Amino acid sequence: MRWSSSDAARARQVGWQLIKREPVAYGIAMTYWVAFHALPTAFAFALKAVLDRIQPDAGNTVWLALAVLGGMELGRWAMLLFAVVQWHGQWVFWHALPQHNVLRSLVSDPGPVAHRLPGSSGEAVSRFRDDSMHISLMMDVWLDIVGATVAAAFAVAAMFTVDVRLTLVVSAPMILALWVCRWLGHRLRVWRRREREATAAVTGFIGDAFGAIGTLKLAGAQGATTRRFAQLGDARAEAARVDQVATQVLQTLSAAVGDLGTGFVVLLLLPALTRGSATVGDVGLFTASIATLAGLPRWVARTGATTRQATVSVDRLTELFPEPTPERITERADLALRPGPGALAPAERDGTTASAERLKQLEVSGLTVHHAGVEDLDLVIERGTLTVITGPVGSGKSTVLRALLGLVGRDRGEISWNGEPIDDPALVMVPPRAAYVAQTPRLFSEPLSDAILLGAAPDHLDDAVRLVCLDDEVAWMPEGMATVVGARGVRLSGGQVQRTATARALVRRPELLVIDDLSSALDVETEAHLWRGLVDHAEEGFGAAALLVVSHRPAVLDRADQIIDLTPGKGTPSRAG
Repeated sequence: MRWSSSDAARARQVGWQLIKREPVAYGIAMTYWVAFHALPTAFAFALKAVLDRIQPDAGNTVWLALAVLGGMELGRWAMLLFAVVQWHGQWVFWHALPQHNVLRSLVSDPGPVAHRLPGSSGEAVSRFRDDSMHISLMMDVWLDIVGATVAAAFAVAAMFTVDVRLTLVVSAPMILALWVCRWLGHRLRVWRRREREATAAVTGFIGDAFGAIGTLKLAGAQGATTRRFAQLGDARAEAARVDQVATQVLQTLSAAVGDLGTGFVVLLLLPALTRGSATVGDVGLFTASIATLAGLPRWVARTGATTRQATVSVDRLTELFPEPTPERITERADLALRPGPGALAPAERDGTTASAERLKQLEVSGLTVHHAGVEDLDLVIERGTLTVITGPVGSGKSTVLRALLGLVGRDRGEISWNGEPIDDPALVMVPPRAAYVAQTPRLFSEPLSDAILLGAAPDHLDDAVRLVCLDDEVAWMPEGMATVVGARGVRLSGGQVQRTATARALVRRPELLVIDDLSSALDVETEAHLWRGLVDHAEEGFGAAALLVVSHRPAVLDRADQIIDLTPGKGTPSRAG
């Protein structure tokens, strides 16, 4: 697989868009770094002037000259301090904008997100953190390559003033190094992506293993887990070794160029010095200029490497958007995240739902999801009702819920809220209209109260905890609502995780509460109390105005106003009792 100019164009396009977002700041940074790289050439002329004027009996003049040159170099590095402060603001911006746009797209863009998300948490972290960093590294190295190119041009011009022929000779190693950089750089992109994927696999496996310690112990899979971790580690080490060897070869070429150039100066310029056709200042100017010139292949190599890294990162980030175009990565937007779609306007956040959001009737017509076997399903949910979807395993019960909420795509079907068609349920079927409790909920490793609220107002927290029959168990927890639940709720039982997720939905006061098999991890008594509370409180006005649930449990079916049986041949709503 070869890396083409069109691949580089994608990364350069993203870089150019980032520059246009903050052109003044980038221009200031560019001025700083060009000056930092180019000043040594001016110092080379100063060195030549000093050396040419030093006489054998100059005495303290030599030390004065060295002090002046040292002061000039210290001034250059002092300027770097100001450059770094200004650069740091740019560095943060280069990171923040892609990360913000990815997060905003996953939360707010139309359509389901499941097919866009990476397959593991490690891969997701790698894309969000590492890929944005590699785009930032490309932006950073652009400052250096421009500065190094300007400095190299000044250095060549300086050497031309002394000896054109020798300048051409000492430039030959640099030209060879640039060709090697280009030749080896073509292969670096493939190796870099392989290393990134291997690293993400290790990170994801570690996260999965720590989240399933109990399962691994009960299955006696400790040995297999260790072996799998070793296999992934070996694969990552091999990929990293190839990648790092190539990168180091590219980055050490500049040292070889400098050594060869200095050798040529010694061989060709010192005889001229002996004959008197060259001065000590000429030797100093050439030596200083070669040091500057030798840095160019190093920056060319680093630019090639970071551009290839950034190209891989751009490809990986664009996969997280519904339309994989690089422009989405650098969209200009307010970096403060705003409430998601469906959130109440400020004037409406008084504990009541805006009248336009209140559910009167939800109608589903001809819902079809071919891959799940759901065909032409019709459904009407009225305010104040409990609708239960039942059927055998694999009949598409969960898919019906997820398609209704826009979490998976539908092949056909119309959805309307109070008679108004919903084109994209992913943007509409969210709080305060609807809230969803998945069959296997995900909890953050936060205190229990925070895991439920997730930023919502705590006004109804106690009511929600009591409604899901969790209050007595919270009283027994060592720190009550401040108890940290662990990754994915690992410190809670399966039933507690499900009820915590249900409380999380209830504190958002949804009109429609959608639940996927909530009773699967509950004992019979807790289940009865829970469903009694959900239905009775809905009638009293605190809970959801309507319930749509997947269940096969008699305690739920007995309370249903409407049952949708997805057993083949029975996909018609029926009225309970």
